[in-house]
Amino acid sequence: MKNIIKLLSAGIAFSLVAGCSDFEEVNRNPQAVDELAARPYYALNQSILFAQQNPDTGERLFVINWAAAARQDGEDGYGTSSGNYDDSHMSASFNYMCNAMTYCQNAITLCDVQLGNADQAGLTAHQIEFYPNVKAIARIWMVYLMSEFADTFGPMPIDGFQGVNPEFRSVKDVYYYMYDELEDAIASINTSVEPTDEESQCDEAYGYDPVKWKAYGVSMWMRLAMRLSEVEPDKARSEFEAALAAGDGILVNDDTFRVREVDGWDNLSGVMSRTWDWQTLSATMANLTTNLGVDVKAVLSDASGVLYSSADVSRYESRIRDAQTYLGKKFENHFAVNTDNPTKQYFFDALPSVIDPRAFVYFFLPGDYANRKVNGYVQNFLSADARQTEGMYDEDGKLIEGTETDATYCWNGLPAGWLNDQSMGTNGLANGDGVSTYGYGGTYPQLADEYRNSTNFRVFFGPWETYFLLAEAALRGWNVGTTAKAAYEEGIRLSLEYTGMDQHYDSYIASTTYNRVGTSVAFDHTDEPSDYEIEYVDGYTGETKTTTYHYPEVENILYVGFNGKKALNDQLTKIITQKYIANTPWLPLENLSDHRRLGLPFWEIPVSTTTLPYMPEWTSTSYQGPQKPGYFVQRLPYPSSLNNADPTGYAKALELLGGGNSRVTPLWWAIGGHE
Repeated sequence: MKNIIKLLSAGIAFSLVAGCSDFEEVNRNPQAVDELAARPYYALNQSILFAQQNPDTGERLFVINWAAAARQDGEDGYGTSSGNYDDSHMSASFNYMCNAMTYCQNAITLCDVQLGNADQAGLTAHQIEFYPNVKAIARIWMVYLMSEFADTFGPMPIDGFQGVNPEFRSVKDVYYYMYDELEDAIASINTSVEPTDEESQCDEAYGYDPVKWKAYGVSMWMRLAMRLSEVEPDKARSEFEAALAAGDGILVNDDTFRVREVDGWDNLSGVMSRTWDWQTLSATMANLTTNLGVDVKAVLSDASGVLYSSADVSRYESRIRDAQTYLGKKFENHFAVNTDNPTKQYFFDALPSVIDPRAFVYFFLPGDYANRKVNGYVQNFLSADARQTEGMYDEDGKLIEGTETDATYCWNGLPAGWLNDQSMGTNGLANGDGVSTYGYGGTYPQLADEYRNSTNFRVFFGPWETYFLLAEAALRGWNVGTTAKAAYEEGIRLSLEYTGMDQHYDSYIASTTYNRVGTSVAFDHTDEPSDYEIEYVDGYTGETKTTTYHYPEVENILYVGFNGKKALNDQLTKIITQKYIANTPWLPLENLSDHRRLGLPFWEIPVSTTTLPYMPEWTSTSYQGPQKPGYFVQRLPYPSSLNNADPTGYAKALELLGGGNSRVTPLWWAIGGHE
């Protein structure tokens, strides 16, 4: 057991230093100071900073695993959406979470030791009042860290970070423990105790403001209560209503739980900042945002300065097409067919006339470098190499005449599973011409530089999520003091406000156009979409043709609504679709959790012309039938280092998990994880 204790609990090493930022350096010297002299809020600050994830952890966990699994990114380079994984990434993620929890436990332990020995510790009257708040805040933060671990890996120790032999507990046990912790910690916060200036500087999120931390605890409680909506709906309701009885939660953008980013290579560096990570728009996100919301010209002509240096629409005008009447160019020999993606095999060589305004905040358009207020190119994507015009190639690498396509300002997403799609190897739009190594760097939208350049704030919880949780709870008939529609629309308003797009709010919430997967915005517009005739261009001949646009087959989708009904445009689908878009790009784990819990929003089955070894249920004909949980990433596998350090504990974890240590084993609260 000794090795696993070392892995899960680094022990307590403390320091009395001039500033909270020095904790990490002195922490390397266990003789620096004893536990009666250290500042507990230094340790808690270090845990919060650690959870920010340095660029190494951020790339391996946040980008390659969470964001790609959540279908926010269409390119991760590791085939995450098909279940592939790298064991070293699992180990890095596992160790990071354990270290963050150890720092947090250090803070809790320091508070207990010093408050129990106040005279010896030389605590002031203020510290005797303040440290109980630090402990309560640390317990709330520990719940977040535990939820991050349990929702990523599965079963975990509850007491594995206190220098004792850890025992793996079921996900259900972990959730029940987290509810109890939140209830007690929130109740124990004294909102009248104000931190000193020095103390407030040691909390990058809220400056140890007890009112804001209490609100965060309430919102976290709501989030975790809703997680049980399908497995234990009565427990979910009771915990959700108990959370509301404890406080209001995060309700305004100024109270967003967020941590600043600073350029460099440390825990404050941007979590999505690695210049070699392309973070391309996914087909899932492209389908969700196309035709959803407002006139694209209104977004492009915005003079507020949020997106563009110039509000001149003329540069984009020739590219704008009605995506309800035009589907794009079809390349049936260069995009595989075996997926239920309704836009499969098409490249939309245009800019949709109706789009979600946040889409352009999150992603920059191909070739849109001169006008973007913050330049879209990151270091590795040089304009001379990231080409906007590409064609299709034969098996000998020869360009097929007439297939060249100018992708400038075009809106497309890479499909899930494309790394396993052999037909994509000769697809110049996706893979380049075999000479240029930049492939789709110039042909697909990429994550905007605003999220890469380490000058932003990483969001852990926004007020929009509180309102979308309230909307779902109200829709379920729970006692939440608001209507589902009012909470839904307020969640949208706050998200648009946070991204600088709130000028589009009125037209957005009234929109009844369907996105590519059959969902509209207006809350009371619940008519189901109907298939219709649409034009497209044969990518090989240039001939304009017509076809029937098929929305996802409603009987085959993973989502099952209230009373056993399936739908593409019911009100719960709207709520989760808006929550997904609003939480992008900062909260991929939460977006992944909603899909695992509900099957919402609609995600396409991965496409492949080869087998998918990490998705054993998937076959080349799976797309023709009902979706299954096994077609989507469910978790991160435990690293081999855990089995090597503690085979007994590892075996217990898998027993509690109820399945193999694979990417497609559902967690207890997810679809397929319970009866």
